[in-house]
Amino acid sequence: MKITLLLLLTGSMASCNLDKYPAGDAIPEEQAFTTFKDATQFRLSIYYFARQCFSSYTVIPVNIQGEGVNATLDYGNNMGFQYNWTFADNDGYVEQVWTYSYGGIYQLNYFIQKAQELIEKDKDLDENAENKMTEAELEELNLYIGEAKLFRAMINHQLATFYCKDYTPESATTDWGIILTDKPDVSARNKRSTLFETYEFINEDLTAGKEALEHYYNELGKAKQPYYLTPLTAQCLEAKVLLHTHKYEEAAKVAAAIADASILLSDAKAFADMWKNNPNEGSEILFQFYASLNEGRSAYGTLFMSDPYNDGKQVNPFYLPSAWMINQYSSDDIRLSAYFASMPVLIGTSVYSGVRVISKYPGNPALNTTANTNELMQNVLVYRSADFVLIAAEAYAMAGDVSNANLYLKKLQTARIKDYEYEDYSSTDEVLDVIKTERFKEMFMEGNRIADLKRWGEPMDRTAQDPQSSTLVVSNGLYLNIPASDYRFVWPIPQSEKTSNPSIADQLNW
Repeated sequence: MKITLLLLLTGSMASCNLDKYPAGDAIPEEQAFTTFKDATQFRLSIYYFARQCFSSYTVIPVNIQGEGVNATLDYGNNMGFQYNWTFADNDGYVEQVWTYSYGGIYQLNYFIQKAQELIEKDKDLDENAENKMTEAELEELNLYIGEAKLFRAMINHQLATFYCKDYTPESATTDWGIILTDKPDVSARNKRSTLFETYEFINEDLTAGKEALEHYYNELGKAKQPYYLTPLTAQCLEAKVLLHTHKYEEAAKVAAAIADASILLSDAKAFADMWKNNPNEGSEILFQFYASLNEGRSAYGTLFMSDPYNDGKQVNPFYLPSAWMINQYSSDDIRLSAYFASMPVLIGTSVYSGVRVISKYPGNPALNTTANTNELMQNVLVYRSADFVLIAAEAYAMAGDVSNANLYLKKLQTARIKDYEYEDYSSTDEVLDVIKTERFKEMFMEGNRIADLKRWGEPMDRTAQDPQSSTLVVSNGLYLNIPASDYRFVWPIPQSEKTSNPSIADQLNW
């Protein structure tokens, strides 16, 4: 983390004499954040570090842990420890999610501290001082601080969903939470908080971020910009936090407001286009990060649609959707053709036709750096409207409001399935079962599955989920059944953290 910050601040070392400052335009850390202009540059860095925390490596592995996929004979153990549930505390993804998340939090803490110091110093400046901020600049700087706090809440929430148990109000004050920090101190060796304290911290940041965003965009009426946080982004996190802390009535209300004000696509072409071209306008995307040929691209589809010869004639998947998964969708469901495509598949030295692959992340052509080569790159997508339609349905059902649970389940199903005739379910159990199934189908490969199963207290069960062809897949993990009580639903604290932080020696997950 320290190296990352120093690279950000100073570029690269140009001299072997460590007593000298780097040459060129590098500056020492204590002089790096002294004006509003500095703050605007550092604002870009907090988006950069936050984006890393929500890229493909946080989305795909937890779905490979789940149902609906089969490892092919060519998978080469790519995410095999997740697929087979044999990952340990030294697993690359277990380490990566933790390291990137805390690296991002460190950057956010640094930004918040420096921005607040800048505001305090500005109060003592003469009105005619060169670097005195205008009222508009102060408003903008407070927006940046709000963005940083909201990002910190988002990242801490993600850490909690990976490395903590499901939040249970009765045991939250004794269950382990995450390591909380609001200071950019790389030498700190903090203990873990309780899960209650973790969510208290998340909610404080969420409230501060939401208020700053609402003030800037709603009260001051400033124009919103694509790829930047808005009050809607804060509402999205709020709905998720409320659901995950079992505050169902409040979660339903917030999620329903998002769902009612958002687009839910029913046109097959528009729905497929959303996954391919990632448009901000006219789609279900509520918040995604900026991407270009030079930055921000994330390869979600490489495990599923990699083209070994770059000729468009076949793909070489490491994972295939199971026949059981494909059969979850009716022929009139627009998700079927968007999520799964039939194309020639290369396994070993043989090409097989009529095999369906996961095509949910087909690659955005605008993000290919080489002509005629699909690099399978996408924008980093964080929130979309269908998630909140389903959160509203689930939260209403859990709160015992069957009528409204039916309303939002119907909203989703009638949008996704052509000419679907919805019939209300009469009991909480009935409607909740269908909501869970629809959530699995809708959010397939979006990084939600293990958190959902953990929240529901349900097993990960591949029993009787037959593959498309047993000759194309490995037998290991094929019919795996992991009970809901299994300790591996909570990821271990990484070995690197255990080694460097003796304060958590008695606070490990396993």
